[in-house]
Amino acid sequence: MTTIRLPQLLAAALAVTTLTWGLTACSASSAAPAAARDTAVYGGTLTFYDPVEYTAWQSTNSLWSNSNVTPSVADRLIWQDPATGAFHPWLAQSWSISPDHLSYTFHLRPGITFSNGDPLTAQVIKDNFDQHAFGNAKLGIAPDSFWEGYVSTTVINKLTFVVKIAKPNAGFLQILSNYRASSILDEPYLKLNLGGQSLLQNWVGTGPFVVEKVVGTTEVILKRRDDYNWAPEGYPHQGKAYLQTIIFKVVPEESTRVGALESGAAQIVRNVAPYDEATIKAEGGTVVGIPVQGETNSLKIQLNAKAPTQDLQVRLALQAATNRQEINKVALSPSYPVPSSALVEGTPDRGNASSYLAYNLPRAEALLNADGWKAGPGGIRVKDGKQLHFDIWVSPYYQVSLAVLQVLQSEWLKAGISLTIHSASLTQYEALEGGQATHPSPDWSFDQGQTSTADPNVLRVSTSFHGYNAYNFVTPDTTLESLLNAQATAFTPAARKAAVQAIENRLFSQAYEIPLYDETQVFGLASKVHGFSTESTARSWFYNTWLS
Repeated sequence: MTTIRLPQLLAAALAVTTLTWGLTACSASSAAPAAARDTAVYGGTLTFYDPVEYTAWQSTNSLWSNSNVTPSVADRLIWQDPATGAFHPWLAQSWSISPDHLSYTFHLRPGITFSNGDPLTAQVIKDNFDQHAFGNAKLGIAPDSFWEGYVSTTVINKLTFVVKIAKPNAGFLQILSNYRASSILDEPYLKLNLGGQSLLQNWVGTGPFVVEKVVGTTEVILKRRDDYNWAPEGYPHQGKAYLQTIIFKVVPEESTRVGALESGAAQIVRNVAPYDEATIKAEGGTVVGIPVQGETNSLKIQLNAKAPTQDLQVRLALQAATNRQEINKVALSPSYPVPSSALVEGTPDRGNASSYLAYNLPRAEALLNADGWKAGPGGIRVKDGKQLHFDIWVSPYYQVSLAVLQVLQSEWLKAGISLTIHSASLTQYEALEGGQATHPSPDWSFDQGQTSTADPNVLRVSTSFHGYNAYNFVTPDTTLESLLNAQATAFTPAARKAAVQAIENRLFSQAYEIPLYDETQVFGLASKVHGFSTESTARSWFYNTWLS
C-alpha cells in the first residue's frame, strides 16, 4: 500500500488533531498551557454531543452517530494510520501475504482478552469473518458487500490463521482495518439474531472502553477498561485509556450543542454547522474538520428511474451546471474541500477529475439545446411537451444537505433545469430510499450519499453492479466492471494510481454521479480537550483523548 499524500492544509489540520507515529500526544487546542499539552492526565468524564439519534447497533451499521461510539469498544486486526495510510499491527502481531495475493497468514498478539474475560483466538476471528462474508440466514444476518470474494479462514492454532480470497484485492488489508467491516466481537454476540446484534449492550469487544449504559436512542455511557494493553504497535501511548468515562448524548438543536461547549456541559460536539464555526472559535474552542477518506458526497444517478437522466447528454449537462466552488462558499466553509475526484482528498491513489467537474454553464446550455431541450415557460426547458424537472429528497444523514441542495437548485435553474426539494424524517427517508431502490420511480432520480473507506477499492464496493450498485444499473456497464476489477489487481503504486484514474474517467465521462463536496466531519472541541483523534474514515477513537 502507498502512503496517503495529504495536501498541506489537511496535513496541518491532522498535525493538530490526529496522532501520527512517533509523536507525543498533541493538544487539540493551541490555547491550552504548554504544560497541559505535554502531560497527559488520567481520569475524567468527557461528554460528546451528537445531532443524530442512535439506531440499530449491528457492527456493519455505518450511521455517523453510531460509528463515533463503536470504534472505542471493538478493535480490529490492523490499524491504518489516518495521516499516512500505513498499516500497523494491532490485534494481529504480524502477517504475511502469499505471492499470488490470495492467502493472508496472521499471527495474533498473545494475551488479548474480550471485556468478559474470554481470550481472543483464531477461531473467534474465523467466526467473525465467516459471518461478515456469508451472513447467517437463520439469524437474519445479511452478507457484508465489503467481503465479496472471501473464500475461507483456516485456523492453524490458537493464535494463527490463514484467510483465503478468490481473487487478488489490493484493498484487502484496508478492509481488515475498517471499523464497520472488521470490528472483532466475541462469540456471544455472533450467536445473537439481528435483533440481539442491534443492541449495543450486547457488544463484547476487546476495545479500551466497555458499554456501561444505553438509554434508548439518545444516550450511551462508556467506561474505561483498566486492563487494556494492546494499542496499535508504535502508538505514542500504551496501556489503559486516559479518560475514565465517555457520555454520548443526542442533542439535535445546533444552538444547544454549540452553547454546551461554552458552558462546559459538553467537551466535544459533532456536525458543527458552517455558520457556527466562527462562534466556537470566538468562545475559545477549536474547530476540527477531518475529510472522510472514501467517496465524495455526491448525487448518485439512479439509472433505473424513468427520468431524463437516462440520457447521457442530460447527465453531462447537470454536471456542467453544478458550481462546486459556489456550493462551498455559500453553504459550507473552508473546512470542506471542494471535490476534484470521485474520492475525498487524502484517500490513497485518488484520481483527478477536475476537467470533468469544472463549472461551465455555456456547455450545459449547449448540451441541452443540442439534445432538444428548449427554453419554455418560466425559463424551464421543455422537450416533447415535458419540463426538465427533477424531485430530490434532503438526506437526513448529512447536516448540510438542505443548504447544499438549495444552492444546487439555484445553479441548475440558470441552465433551465427545475429541481424541487422535499424533506422527510429519517424513518420516512429510509423507507423511500429503500423502496425506490427496489421499485423504479420517476421521482427518485438521485440518491445523495457516500461510502467511507480509505482505499480506492471503495469504488468497486459501492458502484459495481455486483456490489452495492449505487447507480442502480439495470444491466452491468461492462467497461466499468472491467476497470473496477483491474484496480484490485494493481499492486504497485504507479499501476494502482493509473487504474483508479481510468475508473474516474469512466464514471465522469458517463456522468454517473455529481460530486457536491468532500464529505468532512467537523467537530467542535473545548479548550480542555487534548489528544482527540479519529481512525482513517474520521470516526472518533478516544483511546488517546484526555482532559486538562
